[in-house]
Amino acid sequence: MIAAQYSDEPIMTRLAALPMPPAGGFTAEDLPRLLEVVEGRFELLDGDVVTMAPATHWHDEVVDILEHSLRAVAPREFVIGSEKGINLGASVPEPEVLAISRSVVRSDSLIFEPEHVHLAVEVVSPRTKTKDRKLRPLQYAEAGIKCFWRVENEDDAMVVYTFELLPEGGYAPTGVHRGRVKVDRPFPIDIELPEVTW
Repeated sequence: MIAAQYSDEPIMTRLAALPMPPAGGFTAEDLPRLLEVVEGRFELLDGDVVTMAPATHWHDEVVDILEHSLRAVAPREFVIGSEKGINLGASVPEPEVLAISRSVVRSDSLIFEPEHVHLAVEVVSPRTKTKDRKLRPLQYAEAGIKCFWRVENEDDAMVVYTFELLPEGGYAPTGVHRGRVKVDRPFPIDIELPEVTW
């Protein structure tokens, strides 16, 4: 067994002065002023500001591939976006890729109401496994988002797990996709999952 190596050196950080949170915590309405003082990516989780770990190169490549592939097949009424928030009140998760109703997208859009999000895609990283596999599906299903995808790294290849919202709530799995994703919802999608290279 290898003993963990610890250092007595302190971890250096840079402090940010956050606005005083309201009694119930921050909400989506507070995002514009939070964006002015919080550097880096963050989400709101139950009213708290949660910073997001830097993404791996594999993660960024997958997001880019999926965003461009989905844009190529999305009907006109949908916009494919990335890393924009979903307004769940005191929580504002940011899926890596989203399919959103075109009618609500503006040049300055930061967050969207759940009823306008038709697909939320989470790309799992080593530090986001619990969040992406357990928390996000619960949040998105409770918000009524009809389709959810979870993308996993399998020997540097993409594996896409697809889910649809059940009438009684919760998601039902609809497939495990390697090499190609072919589904009917939220719109007809037939895309190749190319090798992730750099």
